[in-house]
Amino acid sequence: MSTRLEPIQIGVPTGRLSDWVIAPLYFNEFAGLPTTKGEHVTTDEAIGVQFTFVVKHQNGGEDLSNGWIKPVKFAPTSSIAVGDVGPSKGYPNFARREKLMNYLVDGTLIVEVHMRTNKPGQQSAAPFVPENPTFQNLLKDFCNDETADVKFEVGGTVESAKGSRKRANTPTTAFHAHHYALRWNAPALADMCKPGDDSPTTITNVRPEIFKHLLYYCYGGKIDKEDLQSDAKDIIEAADRFGIVSLKLEAEACFVDTVELTLDNIVEIVTYADSKNLALLKEHCMDFLSSANKIEVAKRVSFDDMPSRLVTDLMVALARSEIKSSVSVDLDLMRVSQLRKLAHEKGLSVDGSREMLINAIKENGEGGETEA
Repeated sequence: MSTRLEPIQIGVPTGRLSDWVIAPLYFNEFAGLPTTKGEHVTTDEAIGVQFTFVVKHQNGGEDLSNGWIKPVKFAPTSSIAVGDVGPSKGYPNFARREKLMNYLVDGTLIVEVHMRTNKPGQQSAAPFVPENPTFQNLLKDFCNDETADVKFEVGGTVESAKGSRKRANTPTTAFHAHHYALRWNAPALADMCKPGDDSPTTITNVRPEIFKHLLYYCYGGKIDKEDLQSDAKDIIEAADRFGIVSLKLEAEACFVDTVELTLDNIVEIVTYADSKNLALLKEHCMDFLSSANKIEVAKRVSFDDMPSRLVTDLMVALARSEIKSSVSVDLDLMRVSQLRKLAHEKGLSVDGSREMLINAIKENGEGGETEA
């Protein structure tokens, strides 16, 4: 017959001790155990224990079990159990023989083993401390025309794919903003306006919904991934124009994740990446070329239509493909994300081509010996 005890909780804070579990051990014919006068009582075999660990299936399936089929005998004269079951602890010397002889019951020494465990305690709740409200307070001022000190009229004229200008059918949209938010987050846009001007600043070649995304970002807002994916190139264009570097790089990363490169569109996309200093997108294109079938690349890709400076990026991608490790300590072989992270840690601009990043890090000093 087995007895089920209370569960022992593991991995939770300890609380008060459980009640004692008592197991009497009977040392039969104790007086006949071998001993030496004046020394403590010892025995070669004291306790035999059989271990079985069982994991119950929650839906009545087959249980998992493991353990030792034969009883394991522990020797109290040693700290090691008899058999290959690992170490155990005990008292090699419990009491003197002449004293224990007074405790025999019909020649048997009864030793009670008392065991108890720590019960799980209550998880102490961390004190509630509100987060820094700065960003939430900034967002409250987003498009607040009562407190705003600058105004923009956005839309009207858009640029077609061929570079010509045409009038949009939709009217312009007015946006109110605060110069301090633009000064820190969109410096080029801040330079276009002055606080307190009565006349609005006209912004053309930007769709109003894109400009709203930019302003929202300047106030600490997060643009939805769906909007980044659908309007990535427009957001990159506007963020690059107004100096919102972090938003430009965020939209670039989203574009890299969604763009489908082929040998037919690679020249168009890599040329676009080069024109906007989109180093991550350019690296993505070069990785694609370096891993593509070289014969097919030679047949279908017109390198004459690509800027000659991109050859260096292609050679770096080819050299990197020959290295097993994805992380390099050589600046010239570092990936763009590594270079941007290193530049950011040094307080440098993270915008620009990989060549610009490498040169800035080297000029900052000790860049070539710094691990990513």
